[in-house]
Formats: sequence, C-alpha cells, structure tokens
Amino acid sequence: MKAAAPYRIYVPDNLGDDVARAWSKGNDASLANYRTEKDIRSMRLDGEAVHYIFRADDEVELHVAMLCAAARSMTHLGWGIDMVAGDAGRGTDGISGERWIPGKPGGRMLRCAISGTLNALERRHAQFLQRLEGGVFRPVSPLTVFAAYPYARATDTAPRPFAAFRLLDPKQGKLCMYEPTRRARDVAAWLRHAVSDVCDGWPFGPIGTVVHGHGPTPGAQSVARFSFLPLPTISPLRVEGITRVIVVASAGMEAELSWVRIRLAGQELVWKQQPVALLEPLPSGDTVVQRYVAASDRWSTVTPVVLPGHDDCSARKAERLLRRAFLQAGFESEVVDGIKELEWRKVGFQRGVDLASRYLPPDKVHGPLFHVLVRFSSPRTGPIAVGAGRHRGMGIFAIDPT
Repeated sequence: MKAAAPYRIYVPDNLGDDVARAWSKGNDASLANYRTEKDIRSMRLDGEAVHYIFRADDEVELHVAMLCAAARSMTHLGWGIDMVAGDAGRGTDGISGERWIPGKPGGRMLRCAISGTLNALERRHAQFLQRLEGGVFRPVSPLTVFAAYPYARATDTAPRPFAAFRLLDPKQGKLCMYEPTRRARDVAAWLRHAVSDVCDGWPFGPIGTVVHGHGPTPGAQSVARFSFLPLPTISPLRVEGITRVIVVASAGMEAELSWVRIRLAGQELVWKQQPVALLEPLPSGDTVVQRYVAASDRWSTVTPVVLPGHDDCSARKAERLLRRAFLQAGFESEVVDGIKELEWRKVGFQRGVDLASRYLPPDKVHGPLFHVLVRFSSPRTGPIAVGAGRHRGMGIFAIDPT
C-alpha cells in the first residue's frame, strides 16, 4: 500500500441561505467565498486486494456461509468513491503482498472491533439517519466502543529497548577492558547474575524465563526476555576490548527494563565472590553504543555467530542455518528473505576481530562458529544478536564501516 500524491479540494459551506439573503437585499454575494479547504491523500494498493486473516475456531466454522454472503454484499468502503468486490473463504493459499502484524511495535495504532462495537455502529447509523428530524439538527455522537491495537509491517523495524553501562574498576575507578575471545561469555554471565539479583522480588512475576531463559525449547523463536551483551570498544582503527555492556529487552518490556536500569546503577559484577567491575550508566547516545544500536543496512559480527545446527561443511546448509538463526532471533520472514548480501567466514569482517574459532561459547552452547556480514534491503535498528548464545554474548553485530 502506497500513499498517492496529495491534492486539495474546496468544499462549499452550508451557507446558501446567507448568500440568498444578501441577494434579496440587492447585495453582491457568492458561494465561492464560503468554501473550506480539504486535503485528500488517498492510498493505492500494491496488489489487487486487501486480505483480512482471522484464526477460525469451531464456532466460526458454523458461520462461514453467512460470512461469505456478507462479504459478497459489500459494494463500497470508506467515502464510497470507488466500488469494491468482497469475498470470504478458508485458507491462505495464494495470498501475497505486504503483511501487517497485530501487536508488533514500530508501526501505528489502528482501531479494532470488540464486544459491543457492532451495536455501537448501528446506534450511530440510526443517529445519522435521524439527525435532521423535526427540522432540528442533532449531532451524531462519535464511536467510542472499540480498541486501539498496534500494527506494523513485517518489514518495519521495532527497536528493542536497552540499558547501557560502562565497566569501571571497583577500586581505582578506571575503565575496565576485557579480552573478547575468552571473556565475552564471562562478562555476559556476570551481568546476568547482577540482573538476577536486582530482579529478585520484582513486581513482574517469575524471573526464570525473562532473566535466565528457562522454559522455551532451545533454539526456538525468541520469547520475551533479556539479553546480556558485552560490547567491545570500536575505535576508528579497530575493534578493541570489552568496556561496555547492555541489557537488551524484548519489544514491549520497557517497564521491566526501567526497573533494571535504575537498580543496576552502581551495582558490582562479581566473579568468584570478588567484585570485578562496577556498572556506570551510559546515555544511549554514547559513541560506542551507537555503533551497536543505530540504524544501518550493513552489519557484521564482533563476536561470532554460533550456528543453530551443524553445517556438515556445506555452504548451502550453512546459509540455511544462518537464515534460520535470524528467524529465531525475531526477524520476520520477509526481512530474512529480502537479505541482499550474506557472507560468513572464520576471519572477522572488522579490523581487530579475532578468528571465530578462538572465542569461547557459553556453557551448553554448541555449534560451528562463523563471523557474519549481512546487508538488509533497508536499514535495520540494533541491537542485533543472532544464533545460539545470542542472549549471552555471542553473535553480536555492529554497524559495518565498509
């Protein structure tokens, strides 16, 4: 669906009596002086139809014939400028085009019918028909019985909320720096432990899935949870040691993340019962953080992707596994299918990134490791982490400088 070029029309006001009264007195008057500007911006379909898809239960199946008859009775929609033809049926075979997903952030709020909406529409229509009865104008009351629900295109970017922190030495207050190949998984584990401590007893329910990832099948589609990402510093010359971390939440978890952000400030990261770093809050505009969260169509890894399966030394299978990893990380199929460039290799794509085989994956995370470069069909907003171990320091992408 695309917006057509806007245009303006002038609608005459309902002031014909005033103009006629002026004429009867011999005065000059014209309806052209009583017009209201009205801007029109119509929408043009990319295809030949709009499809509304609903999950049908047994009760709906009993009314399919009636729904088909109602759909086929439609002749006009909206302003009634253009005629339409409607139909209904079972299944989604042969349906293509731009897909809008209910509940996905990043788009717009649209009205949805709820219990009572049809009755409210009928009452409003009756008011409209009776608005001039008896020569007295009765305004039509607005529709109020409906819900507003977020909708977004499958290809729309829904940025994930995050909280960024700098790692400081607890004793000297200097910036800490950890070597990524051996410490990325450790820093992620320290951060997860700190988040678990501050979330103990929070008002958002059990923390097993949100913090520790318990419950979902390993490698399954992303669920609402936190990711703990160590961020190597990216200078103009090279990728360096880990000096920052971010806690990334799933879209819609802003309240949970706000709870964590406030309580993590000044919290210590602990290893073997000893404090190893202090968390100092960072603004989202931090230059290093921006390399991980800004929008770009070209991204490459600073820690390698762990494939969700074995590639058996087959390039074709490795590509399938990589695309599956993006799907499991929450990317819609339209985005993954539209990837323009996808490369993988053991050597990093950014200067200073070590060989993929030298990175230690988190415990119980297994699979081939590859550095990956991806170019999307349109800019995507970070943070981006894919593959097995994506919540614990592996498969972290930064904007590729080339």
